[in-house]
Amino acid sequence: MNRAVIALAASGWLAACGGAPPASLAIPSPSPPPVAPVKVAIVSIDGLRPDAAQRLSNLSALTRRGAFTWRAQTVVPSNTLPSHASMLTGYQPARHGITWDDYLPARGVIREPTVFLAARRAGLRAAMVAGKEKFNTFRDTGDIDFFVGGARSDVDVMDQALAQLFAGVDLLFVHLPDVDLSGHASSWMSPTYMETAVRADAALGRLISLLPENTTLIVTADHGGHGTIHGTTDPLDMTIPWIITGPRIRAGHALIGAVSTMDTAATAGFILGLTLPPDVSGRPVLEAFAR
Repeated sequence: MNRAVIALAASGWLAACGGAPPASLAIPSPSPPPVAPVKVAIVSIDGLRPDAAQRLSNLSALTRRGAFTWRAQTVVPSNTLPSHASMLTGYQPARHGITWDDYLPARGVIREPTVFLAARRAGLRAAMVAGKEKFNTFRDTGDIDFFVGGARSDVDVMDQALAQLFAGVDLLFVHLPDVDLSGHASSWMSPTYMETAVRADAALGRLISLLPENTTLIVTADHGGHGTIHGTTDPLDMTIPWIITGPRIRAGHALIGAVSTMDTAATAGFILGLTLPPDVSGRPVLEAFAR
């Protein structure tokens, strides 16, 4: 019986009996729709410079939908492994201890907890899919529920990441390696480098099109590069893109405040309601959120 029929029956009862309709004819109140669980996806495009990022179609579209800066800063040394350790712990390399850039378990492990550990303690499921063997450093923490690493192309990484997305995950980290490899092989901002960046952007587009509702997406890089190298304090090595979209995020907002790669862990933790150590250097990028 639809609402119009119920209403007509109720009015007829009132006219005939001069009283309230019986409970069986009362119009039910609509139930509020269920709230989808909050999710976070972080995509790191290894070695992507901001001036390259601004030429990419999917990344440019994200800036219109969310908040962004082309002036975010990584850490010293501006290399893949220490930078990602800072990105995912919120600490400087001097604190998390990863100052080398290869998988060298004999030298030690990450000394500070990652955002994945905070997610696990909150009962959330976290996954990492990465395209370089050095990311086994994160696997060895035991903080991640599902890990895929090793030498993989951007396409393979995204295939694996989408499988985790469909399996259901609260925190997903995706590392795309090919742009960095192209920079080392042919130099940063070369035609070959830009062609590789376009393909990475296309891989990102696959993820964007399939993200569940209520998912916040952060897209960034670990470092830039110049010539065929990085790892120095040169601004071309240190400056990275940082883009965030999703529920409560301001649309088309160019961030004014300074953003560090360490803020990625803090922002993801803030969105998911996680408890990070009180002394982390990273801070949630609150400017990105609508008031």
